[in-house]
Order: sequence, then structure tokens, then C-alpha cells
Amino acid sequence: MATVQARHERNDPNAGMQGAYYTVDINMSAFLDTETINGGRLSPCAANDFATKPTTLAQSLLISRGQLRYKLMLNNLQIRSNLKIINMVTTYAATTGDSPITDINFGIVFENDDFVPSTGTQADGSTATTTKVLYIQDKIAEALYTTHTENMTVYDPTSGQGLISNDAVTVGPVLLVSQDEIVDAITVAEVTGFRANVDAETPTDNALTYSAE
Repeated sequence: MATVQARHERNDPNAGMQGAYYTVDINMSAFLDTETINGGRLSPCAANDFATKPTTLAQSLLISRGQLRYKLMLNNLQIRSNLKIINMVTTYAATTGDSPITDINFGIVFENDDFVPSTGTQADGSTATTTKVLYIQDKIAEALYTTHTENMTVYDPTSGQGLISNDAVTVGPVLLVSQDEIVDAITVAEVTGFRANVDAETPTDNALTYSAE
């Protein structure tokens, strides 16, 4: 019998996997905010997160569309590697549910950066992606440009049924002119000082060892 160490693509569970940290800034001030499938922008916030809930079903649906695009974005980003979102900051004009989100910042920590591709073609077919930063930017843009329908639980101030309804929510492109303009609103950068979580790069623990008495 023989044992083969799974070191290809840094999969060796004894050595850990090569993680990476990227920051994302999406400037949504130019995105559509109409009460249509194109409105709602992108946000993880729900109606209950606001100090004042949305006043109409149409405004509440904008919040649901933002949530749906956020979910689609996570689906796109997790195709190749597990990840977690950290250090999120959302910027709204006000804390009322009828106010649109204008900017969102967050960090992405990939469990295995080797699984994130650096080559490909943007969804519009016009530009080749040559770095992981461009790949991440493109995956986010896909969520902002796609048309998708999904059943969701929606806050409905007019329902009379516990103010909750189950609706088919549809999202469409947040800008209709060009997908390139959506890409231009997304800034992604790698945090190069992020320490990889492999044993070879983990500092030695020189702390004193204590035992219970």
C-alpha cells in the first residue's frame, strides 16, 4: 500500500490551502432606481433592517431585488472556491426603506485562491480577463446585468397578512446602455499583505505553555 499526498492545487489538508483577500467597492449612484425590474441595485439589507420600513410594495420590491442580486453575486463568486464576506459597509441616502443604496464596500476572503481563474472572457465577449481581480469584477457585473426570476418572501405594507407576501421577484440589468458601464462601477483590489494560511508561512508560537493545576 502507498500513500500519495494531495498537494496539487494546494489541496493537502495537512498543509492548508492558499487563501486570498480582495476588497470590493461598487459605486451604484448611477444605477437605475426606477420601480421596475431594473431598480433596486445590490444590497444584502432587508426591509426590517431600516429604521423606517418601505412605505409601498413597489419600494419594498426594490429592496428584494437588491437582495436577489446580492445572492446572485455570491453564487457567481463561489463557483470556484468557498469564500466569506467581511468588513461590509453599505451607504444609503437615509435609513428609510424608500432610500436607495448608493455604494457598498466589502472584503472577500477566498478559501483557496488557486481555484480562482485569472484568464477568461467578460460576459459581453468584448474583453479578455487576464487577472483574478478582473475575474472577480466580471462575476459581480454578471449579477448586475442578468435577468432572473425567483420566488421570495417580500415585505408588503398593504398585504394585511402579517405584512409578508410570497412573490415572484424579477431582476434585470441595473443599467441598460452598456454592460461595460456596470463593470466600470466596480473596483476590486487584492490585499497583498494578507497572510496565506499554509503551515510553511505560519509563524512559530514561542509563547510559554501552561497546564491546569
